[in-house]
Amino acid sequence: MDNKEYFHAVQIVEDNCTGCTSCVRVCATEAIRVRNRKALIDPARCVDCGNCVVACKFHAIIPKSDSLELINKFKYKVAIVSTSYFGQFSEDVSYEVAKQAIYELGFDQVEEEAMVTDFMIQMIRDYVRMHRNRRPILSSNCPTVVRLIQLKFPSLLPNIFHIEAPMSILTRYLRDKIQKEKGLKENEIGIFLIVPCPAHVTAVHQPEGAYKHLQDGAFAISMIYGKVHEHIKRLQNEPTPNIVTYPKGLTWALSGVQADLVDCEDIRALSANGIDNVIEILSRVEDHYLDQYDYIVLRSCTNGCVGGFFNVENPFVAMSRIKKMIKEGKDTPVNLKELEELYRAGEFDVAPLSPRPIMELDKDIKTAIVKMKQLNEILTTLPGLNCCACGSPSCYALAEDIVQGKATIDDCLVLLKRYTLESIQDDFLKKNKNKE
Repeated sequence: MDNKEYFHAVQIVEDNCTGCTSCVRVCATEAIRVRNRKALIDPARCVDCGNCVVACKFHAIIPKSDSLELINKFKYKVAIVSTSYFGQFSEDVSYEVAKQAIYELGFDQVEEEAMVTDFMIQMIRDYVRMHRNRRPILSSNCPTVVRLIQLKFPSLLPNIFHIEAPMSILTRYLRDKIQKEKGLKENEIGIFLIVPCPAHVTAVHQPEGAYKHLQDGAFAISMIYGKVHEHIKRLQNEPTPNIVTYPKGLTWALSGVQADLVDCEDIRALSANGIDNVIEILSRVEDHYLDQYDYIVLRSCTNGCVGGFFNVENPFVAMSRIKKMIKEGKDTPVNLKELEELYRAGEFDVAPLSPRPIMELDKDIKTAIVKMKQLNEILTTLPGLNCCACGSPSCYALAEDIVQGKATIDDCLVLLKRYTLESIQDDFLKKNKNKE
């Protein structure tokens, strides 16, 4: 098995865990087990989708982001804001005020993912046209989807869009620009993301395919939302300074819009959201049922990034507010010449991704064959109910855990009950025989 250590933003609070197995049942990658009445997450399997966070009624699984105090380590502090952030506020809070409030938290510069989304559409179209031999190209903006492909669909890794996501592109561009304009050293500049889900926190701390760590931390939208509310009422009663906004770029937060924008005469695009739907689409892509599509946008959160677990507003309400901002707002012109130069120079390219070898029983093929034979033998004795009472997500998973020495056959409560009843019956019959 792979010995690589994985960082995760989804963590277990052991004291709160009752061992109810609700999280085990909903995990899309079978990353969770319950042993000794406590849930355990296999870091090699977890993709930070957050399904377990919603399923747990005891708040034993929580998503974490960095502390805001982290920005104090840097001389110049930059925030890059996810497009979904602006849909979290009531309609009496303007786009400009929601952005201005972030400055009040101690940032010297606040930029938006929305600034580069139009540029991203052009890059995607270029990439799709340059790679006609690969169909379909799969979006790489959702970190959960990228890790899911590494884990369960490694044959599709070459199909991933091998260019940085919008906020990472903006990070590269801003870091170089600030160094030149402000005369600062690289380690004096702190660039932080304000994100809608734990998967983006994980991507900041352990980026897949990046040649180096780009950002210095990531903050949950929910945490930022709570802190800016202290300043918003005051800012609403003050003259609004000249805040630059990019309302058209906010479309990136809405499910299906990215695919609509990429779609054109020679490119056919498809969009899907929700982890179960994503898995179904990837299965069809792997079986070549969707080769008619040139580009597929996949988001693990239902309704896209507005459905992320770090958001505070209902996703449908947030979508409605963002659409209103797009309709009423006026875009600020952006000079993309420097970004285009960096793109042409290959500065936004990512390294080829490697699969996560968690499905193998052993690195030695002979040992793996022996273990597979043992697994199949164990599987024939298990009831096949997939009830999760053993703490594993399915009977197959329990058989795999037994072969790997992570569980025993006694963990199956159905078999244990059956054997216990049979033992009681045998004892009863023996006693009756002795009486006769």
